[in-house]
Amino acid sequence: MEALVAFAEQFFHQAPTSVQTVTNGASGRCIVRFHIDDSTIIGVAWTNERPDNDSFVPVAQYLKNHAVNVPSILAHKVTAPGCGLALVEDLGDSNLLSYCSEDWSSLRQRYRRAMEQVHRLHSCPVPTEFALQPDFDFGLYRWEQAYFAEHFLGTHLHISSQKFLDHSAPLHLAKSLSKLPRSLVHRDCQSQNIHIYQGHTWLIDFQGMRLGRPEYDLASLVFDAYPQLSDSCINDLISDWQSITGSPLDSDVFTACALQRVMQMLGAFANIGYNKGNAWYLNQIPAALSHLQRLIPHSPLAECLSPLLKT
Repeated sequence: MEALVAFAEQFFHQAPTSVQTVTNGASGRCIVRFHIDDSTIIGVAWTNERPDNDSFVPVAQYLKNHAVNVPSILAHKVTAPGCGLALVEDLGDSNLLSYCSEDWSSLRQRYRRAMEQVHRLHSCPVPTEFALQPDFDFGLYRWEQAYFAEHFLGTHLHISSQKFLDHSAPLHLAKSLSKLPRSLVHRDCQSQNIHIYQGHTWLIDFQGMRLGRPEYDLASLVFDAYPQLSDSCINDLISDWQSITGSPLDSDVFTACALQRVMQMLGAFANIGYNKGNAWYLNQIPAALSHLQRLIPHSPLAECLSPLLKT
């Protein structure tokens, strides 16, 4: 925190009038809001606890240069290998989740504008000036499955995770997805990572950007546990996505990506809830599990997952 305050003082040639902690220590990042005169600026300090932390600045600059709505980087510097400081445009605290009590016609338009930005990210050329995070390949899909098996099936449900991992269905799912063409994806495209500011829609927390399937980001958005969208709302958004992209959605690929995303989400909720002591995430499990149970029938994982989730 001290280094971040000193960096802000150096950049603005004055001390901030106040400093408000936004997050502290989440995945090796400290995020604060500086009040300087009548304006506010976000300060970010990161460690090498997670390899994607160091990607925040180059990804932000790249997406900004390709007309994706992301916050501007005002200043940044490296403090150690994989560690650094940045001063970033403040997009406020209103995110897509903040508006989920609106009537559906209004909220649907907000989601549509979010999907337009996500599609713009997917359409960007692959950068050559910096390294992306590891692709969604066979290994990453299997890692997500193992993460789900260990933390959700094992820790949360107290059942053997190996039976699921040894089944041929998840293995085939990972293999089939890894063979498909890839584009840039956000990687964590959920409602809290889409901000509404000054009448525009903005993407944040994009440091995990990598090559993968665009359907994974769509699934992250519509099967997000936090807003708990109904089936009819999800169907509306899928229709809007097809209108935005100009292409029909391959239902098999979308379902496969959705299964992966929701399994990853359940693994994360259980891991953070039990192993990192944040019980709030445990309260999100029922909504995420409801999404998974909605996806399982007639899916490749029906045979291996349905019996486990009935225990």
